Amino acid sequence: MQSEQMLDFSAQSESFRIGRDMHLHLCLCLLLVLLSPATGETISINYPSGYANLTATCPDSYCSLENLSVAFSADRALKLKELHLSYCSRYSVPFQMLNLTPNLSSLVIRNCSLYYISKEILKPVSNLSALQMQRTNLWVLRDEQFGTVPRLEILELGHNTIHTVHVRAFKGLARLRLLGLQANGIGQLLEGTFDPLVELLHLDLSGNEIESLPGTIFGQNSKLRTLMLNGNRLTVLTPQTLGHLADLRLLDLSHCGQLSELHLHSAHTVFLEASGVTSLVIEGSVIRLLADNNELTHLSIGDKSSVLHLNLHGNLLDGNDTDTLLRGMWNLDSLDLSKNLIEALPQPGGTEDANELYLLPSLRYLNLAYNQVGRLPVASPLLSPRLNHLDLSHNHMLAVQVESFAGLLNLESLYLEGNRLNDLDYELLHRQHEGLKELGLNDNEFGTIFFRKMATYMTDRGVYLPPRGQHTAPFNNTQLDVDWPTVTGQVLAQNRDHAGVAGIHPYWTLRDILAMVTLVVVMLILLLHLYRILEEEGCFRRYRRWRSPERTASGVGRLNEQDSEV
Repeated sequence: MQSEQMLDFSAQSESFRIGRDMHLHLCLCLLLVLLSPATGETISINYPSGYANLTATCPDSYCSLENLSVAFSADRALKLKELHLSYCSRYSVPFQMLNLTPNLSSLVIRNCSLYYISKEILKPVSNLSALQMQRTNLWVLRDEQFGTVPRLEILELGHNTIHTVHVRAFKGLARLRLLGLQANGIGQLLEGTFDPLVELLHLDLSGNEIESLPGTIFGQNSKLRTLMLNGNRLTVLTPQTLGHLADLRLLDLSHCGQLSELHLHSAHTVFLEASGVTSLVIEGSVIRLLADNNELTHLSIGDKSSVLHLNLHGNLLDGNDTDTLLRGMWNLDSLDLSKNLIEALPQPGGTEDANELYLLPSLRYLNLAYNQVGRLPVASPLLSPRLNHLDLSHNHMLAVQVESFAGLLNLESLYLEGNRLNDLDYELLHRQHEGLKELGLNDNEFGTIFFRKMATYMTDRGVYLPPRGQHTAPFNNTQLDVDWPTVTGQVLAQNRDHAGVAGIHPYWTLRDILAMVTLVVVMLILLLHLYRILEEEGCFRRYRRWRSPERTASGVGRLNEQDSEV
């Protein structure tokens, strides 16, 4: 009887202990679930069976999990809509969770050891509309790989190791609007690869190893708005390749190796930085063209009235090229022609069309720094009445007539550094432009007293004079700027210089001539003094005796005793 009582007591104790443990475990789970949104940390709840419960871990519509290394129970997270997985240590864990999230619409996987993804794996999440996989080991896209997720609208596969894309890889993605394949190792794309993507709006192929594109690769992507091809190895891009993209908003072809000649149809914004382009023809319209650090000698735009911003810094354009280019750009707001080969500003009239009035009425920003401009004409169309920023620094100007700026009623910033100015009517300049806020005058040939007086006058009237070296032209000083002009353009740049020009300032002033004459006279005086010293020391007499044919063989190469005593 006593033994039976002891057994009942032990059984009751064991059941009490199990119930207490379960109660404490449930309380701990509830506490962790309540605290997890507040702390923003990912918490995985493990039950005694060794499996994690996804429903308890991700009770809301959004969930982010890191460092997954355990399996999950069969409980499905029906409320989960957006799932972020990162740093997965097991290949099967991320896709095992897809069977537990039937209502998932967005899936993000980063920094996981995934080498392959099949359409069967994505079948449980057929309603998926956005898939992002970055920094994985994904290396190939096979045929119909995303066929089980036909509602996919965003597919971001950038920053992986993809080097092969099969021609039918995107079959079944008729709703896809954004495709990102940037920063991979793709070297070739076959014709018809993007044909299923009839609704595609954004395509990013930047940072790959593409050397050429088929002529009709974008033939079925007429709705494409953004095309990123920058950072590839493109050497040729035919007009047919982009001919089907009639409503292109952004085209990025910067840092594309050596494109040389380029023929485009139209685009709202074109980035063409450092691509080795020598000739550019745009048949239609362009609003913003950024073609800096190339080797452009020819540029033609069909619809000039559409141009608002034009950046041509670091090319090989001269005054005639810019004269032809800028005619008709009535809406041009910003123009950067710095670091070209411009020797003179365009003037009204010209030989192209005498009936066309040369005007740039909307121009507000003009940069002509680092050119070869020798003088500033009064009636140049570049000096628009709306101009508020004018940069003429580092040119070859010997004098500037302040009257040339009389029509610039809105001028706020004027930079004249790095020229050879020795005089400036600064009082008239301020009277003409009382709204002037910044004036750059360093690195000229002003006298010290004159410059100090001018600086005091302007500073007292609220005009800021930047110190030497503070004002720099508003462009990036990349390695291309340092090596400008490029190797292939150096010969052309040298041929366009004036004969005898070897430096930045090729003109002789009266001061230069007087300095040279003084140096020559001083040199002659020094030579005469040297001659007298050598004559008094008898050097010439000894030299003549040494060279005399009457000298004996024993005396060759010696000085006689008399000369030595002297």
